[in-house]
Amino acid sequence: MVAAIATSVSSKEFIVGDDKGWTLNFDYQAWAYGKEFVVGDKLVFRYPPGKHNVFRVNGTVFQQCMIPPANEGLTSGYDVITLATPGRKWYICGVGKHCETGGMKLFINVLPYSKPPAPSGKVIMVGDDKGWTLNFDYQAWAYGKQFFVGDKLVFRYPVGKHNVFRVDGSSFQQCAIPTANKALTSGYDVISLETPGRKWYICGVGKHCLMGLKLFINVLPRPSYPPPPPPYHY
Repeated sequence: MVAAIATSVSSKEFIVGDDKGWTLNFDYQAWAYGKEFVVGDKLVFRYPPGKHNVFRVNGTVFQQCMIPPANEGLTSGYDVITLATPGRKWYICGVGKHCETGGMKLFINVLPYSKPPAPSGKVIMVGDDKGWTLNFDYQAWAYGKQFFVGDKLVFRYPVGKHNVFRVDGSSFQQCAIPTANKALTSGYDVISLETPGRKWYICGVGKHCLMGLKLFINVLPRPSYPPPPPPYHY
């Protein structure tokens, strides 16, 4: 039996005591040592119904093995507790002296949920090894590719031979060249795709746009990780 079962991208399920379950004469602090418990994870206390139970208590009650009222106990034999908030958590068995002399008590520290970093964008060389040049079908090149927010387009060409303008759909269709000061001219122009939607690019040198040196793409929102689990209350 493994210590934790992945239940989603953001949460794990811990079988308390692994294959031993929730039982007498087991060192639960040694079991918990080195494990990382995070908001959204679940603890499963597994035991024969009627033989044990589970109480959620505070630190003082935990230290003294003081048993709360019976109606506060979990008794199913497969008690699942969702760790809904960060901080210290204490659990004991309230049957007989199981907590006091049998060692049936568990203390853990629950960490806040931390969203994993979003994947970084891709760097896409426009035209691949052809670069930004004449006599190349850029719409055929773009067909089937997915462009996401955070990706970067790189327009690579000999300096002075071409340039790059970001234009709107109408200027793209008509090959209307904007003012020269809006051109990108480095020969290795990197454009970050910062917003979703349609994007149009043309070359403004001579009649290069009319000759096919133009690119249209549709930028998609970057997929995000699932949100943290909702705050379950127990």
